[in-house]
Amino acid sequence: MTEVDLDQALRELSEVQDRLNALPTDAFAERYELRCRQDELRDQMASFRVDFDVERSTDDLLAELSGLRSRLTAIEGQRIDMVSQAGGSGAMTGAMTPEEGLNRKMDEAAGAGEIRARIGRIKGILIDRGAEVPEAL
Repeated sequence: MTEVDLDQALRELSEVQDRLNALPTDAFAERYELRCRQDELRDQMASFRVDFDVERSTDDLLAELSGLRSRLTAIEGQRIDMVSQAGGSGAMTGAMTPEEGLNRKMDEAAGAGEIRARIGRIKGILIDRGAEVPEAL
């Protein structure tokens, strides 16, 4: 994907998002089609990003890494505190509690998995370069 292709994909992704936002809540078929196109565009842009990352400067990658870690910390800060919800009893049954299920769903909705994967990708590039990768706080 060239830079021109990326610009076109970004424009189309923005248009798709605008169209999604304008849809009435009962427009299920249209919403599905737009979501499929949104996924296709994101996949295209992800492949460009992977190729592009190797060419980026170490400082740029470190700055993105710091920003991603901050986003992940913010997401994790919104989790339900299971200890206080359980009354501080530390008893664990091995089964997933409703709070754990909600935390997982919140992580998924916020894109925590993708952020963690992106952090891993950036750290891998930096390590391959021999750059010092600061530990997360």
